Amino acid sequence: PETAAALGVDPYDEQENIEGGAKYIRQMLDTFDGSVRKAIAAYNAGPGAVQRYGGVPPYSETQNYVVRVISNYNRLQRSLNG
Repeated sequence: PETAAALGVDPYDEQENIEGGAKYIRQMLDTFDGSVRKAIAAYNAGPGAVQRYGGVPPYSETQNYVVRVISNYNRLQRSLNG
């Protein structure tokens, strides 16, 4: 709720939720100099945790989340590229 409020979106509105998520991941990419792994970790655990640990925090949930997101992204890229 706090993140949604900071982004100015209603988390229960599907369109606003998608737009807010895209805006937030862009902010995390900017915050972490384009590091996809750090941005994804920050999306899950918060930017403070990523800054505190200097990378993906040692939380199993976050580590698994980063692996899943990157794996899904790579699978999607392969399917789009034939």
